[in-house]
Amino acid sequence: MDERAHETGTSSDDGSVSDLIAILATLLPSAAASPCLVLDGLDLQREIAYAQANPSGLAAIYATGSTAGAADDRALADYRARGIRVIGADLERRSCEPSGPETVRTIERLGPAVAVLPDGTERALPRDGWNQRDIALVVEDGRWRIGAVRSID
Repeated sequence: MDERAHETGTSSDDGSVSDLIAILATLLPSAAASPCLVLDGLDLQREIAYAQANPSGLAAIYATGSTAGAADDRALADYRARGIRVIGADLERRSCEPSGPETVRTIERLGPAVAVLPDGTERALPRDGWNQRDIALVVEDGRWRIGAVRSID
């Protein structure tokens, strides 16, 4: 992993065209034709926010009042309080399909992630199983954000 990738917690292809397109899609409300691309961009921003232990970066991907955003914020605050950074907190997506206006149904799980402790020690975090979710995307302050996440049993 190159130095920049290690700092942000992203892979060495961080500058790839597809990542750039996904991030740009979050800034274009007209990108609703590709909600899965928008979600990819938001997920990449989330991964970077965790790697940098950056609460404002994390808050930027969620709509105001989002319970999913509040849960992510609590988790990040807990890591920060203990001096821990999380690298590789990307979501692996097996499928993503539009399921309604500005809503997608996904099957996803947290990819391999590592907790970097204050002394520099790295510990692998446990992986979860595949989860099916409906994710509502909303435009707030001129850009796409995650409004709600609902688990499907």
